[in-house]
Amino acid sequence: MRTAMKEEAMKKFGFILTALLLLTAPVHAVEYQGKNLDGIKIPAKVTSYKTGGEYDVQVQFKQNLATIYFSHGGQTTIRLTQRVITDPNKIEGIGKLGQVYLGRVFSVGLDFDRSSSDVAASVVPTTEYLWSIRLDPDSLKQATQTTPQQSSQ
Repeated sequence: MRTAMKEEAMKKFGFILTALLLLTAPVHAVEYQGKNLDGIKIPAKVTSYKTGGEYDVQVQFKQNLATIYFSHGGQTTIRLTQRVITDPNKIEGIGKLGQVYLGRVFSVGLDFDRSSSDVAASVVPTTEYLWSIRLDPDSLKQATQTTPQQSSQ
């Protein structure tokens, strides 16, 4: 009986340890041509697939997130679909207006799917919540010249 209890306790401990390691795993910075872009505001144009509108904005990257600052003073944060930028004219992310990301996967917000009683369904946005970012080439060039080379890990 005691052996079964010890095995169950070890399984629980292993599960908790694995979960903690996954949640605290390092998230790497957004990179373009090997340069770290985190923390730099870069002028850009964004397109919202939900509204179809294109907006002049400033974008600031942090790990796998991009905060979009609109000219009227509003802002939203989206989760990037990739952290290494290969084409500065097509950076995609997913996010809802009013959504705040609490890490790589989790978010909370005021906007959710009222037609569904499934709370989890509101966390997985459809393509209507897709955003496309195009960075200003001159500002990007300047940002990559002034940021230090990110070492490979």
